Amino acid sequence: MRSDRTHIRRPHRWMATLAAFALGSALVAGCTEDNSSTNVTNPAAQRTISVSGTGTTTVHPDTASLSLGVHAEADTATAALEQVNVSATRLIDAVKAVGIADDDIVTTGLYVYPSYGMDGHITSHQASNTVTVTVRDIDRTGPVIDAAAAAAGEDVTIGGVSFYVDDTEKVIGAARAAAVANARERAGQYADAAGVKVGRVMVVSETSVSWPTDIRYADKSEEGGTPTPVQTGTQRLTVSVSVVYQIAD
Repeated sequence: MRSDRTHIRRPHRWMATLAAFALGSALVAGCTEDNSSTNVTNPAAQRTISVSGTGTTTVHPDTASLSLGVHAEADTATAALEQVNVSATRLIDAVKAVGIADDDIVTTGLYVYPSYGMDGHITSHQASNTVTVTVRDIDRTGPVIDAAAAAAGEDVTIGGVSFYVDDTEKVIGAARAAAVANARERAGQYADAAGVKVGRVMVVSETSVSWPTDIRYADKSEEGGTPTPVQTGTQRLTVSVSVVYQIAD
């Protein structure tokens, strides 16, 4: 009689052996890859000295940024805006006339708003227009302010002036070198205290650059009055770095 049982063919032993060998080879290959990937210089896994350093350099600013504008008050918003438009146009034309390029004049504020009395009713309307002017010939800062004030008259507003170096990369190198030298000095002090020697540099990271902005406020100058005096002074540029040194054998 024929059996109804289902016969399952068992794999030959040589096939199982081959599969096991392939699996083992893959595992070995995987281990080899992992070991090779971790065989990379790792500062944290070696004998190192980690320090920070700070370097400072003093520079003379070469560029000024002025906040100039006009303000007006009238019975209606339209009248206030019209007065501001006229004064702002005169101010901008005067600034251009003393050598400021169009690209260095940017409108940064334009407002029209009502003023209210004690009873809550509108008493007048205020309007203002402000531009930021970049003066690339820093010695022209005072004359630019005077020209703006003369053109706008009583409507002129001057928010302030700030000085800075336009291309910081030209002057930052000295501060960076001083920061690395300071880090090396600190590393040497720690090494002496620990009875070891400082080896080669493994990692250098710039952590911060501090560029303080010197801001001064100026009063408006009447046409024909005393020229506006402007003192640019000097500024201190500070760079901080983090350096990892190897401890020499």
